[in-house]
Amino acid sequence: MIKTNWHTHTNRCGHAVGEDEEYVLAAIQGGLKTLGFSDHAAYEDPYPPERMDISEVPGYFASIRSLQEKYKDRIRICLGMEVEYYPEQWHVLSSYRRELDYLILGQHNVYYDRVSAYAINDGDTLHRYVDMLEAACERNLCDYIAHPDVALYGYQRLDGSVRECAARIADISLKYNMPLELNTGSGVHRGMHKYQDGMRYAYPTRIFFEEFARKHCPIIIGLDVHDPALFLDDTDLNRALSVIADLDCNILEDFDLVEAAKKRKALFR
Repeated sequence: MIKTNWHTHTNRCGHAVGEDEEYVLAAIQGGLKTLGFSDHAAYEDPYPPERMDISEVPGYFASIRSLQEKYKDRIRICLGMEVEYYPEQWHVLSSYRRELDYLILGQHNVYYDRVSAYAINDGDTLHRYVDMLEAACERNLCDYIAHPDVALYGYQRLDGSVRECAARIADISLKYNMPLELNTGSGVHRGMHKYQDGMRYAYPTRIFFEEFARKHCPIIIGLDVHDPALFLDDTDLNRALSVIADLDCNILEDFDLVEAAKKRKALFR
């Protein structure tokens, strides 16, 4: 088990189980030293789905801050969110950026109210997804890119556009010194799927990490936890690591995302 996880959800998102304190206790039992909560950011309208309501945000902040104090002698707890870049919600995103310890970017829609990242299956839309990642990094909205290959969830063939987009994301990572995540969440938890060109996990995807390794991009392992029990089981972690086996990936084991966030927040606009 890794010692730091910045990608942790709560039951407020509607697709996670367990109470906030259960995540903390399981993380301690699993040997974590730093636990970052990063539930899906709430917006003013119900897009995209599967996230807390904006009325729940104060309670989320208060709960994690309280646990931060209660367990300060046993584990470091940090308060973040998993955001998307949506220009329509910039005022909400700006407030999260200023208030929270850190933000991770998990772009689940290509546009605020349409085109799920899970349904992309053409090169033009895949490149549009990468455009959104770049815009967020350019504006210092985030501190790492979560599951950069989530857009391959529904992509049926790993064609030339996939390699091009992987290379583009690698260049974005280097340009903005932006870590990329090896995600151990639902993309591997649900097992391999049959695609038109063979069996693979939905994500992470080796073709992306070949480009990331070739360009020596910084990589952070993110457990993407939606159930406290997963802090005590390395199955999904080992599956994700199998995807990048034999690649010379630049995995950051002791990276302090909160300290990195302080520098980015000073440049935020």
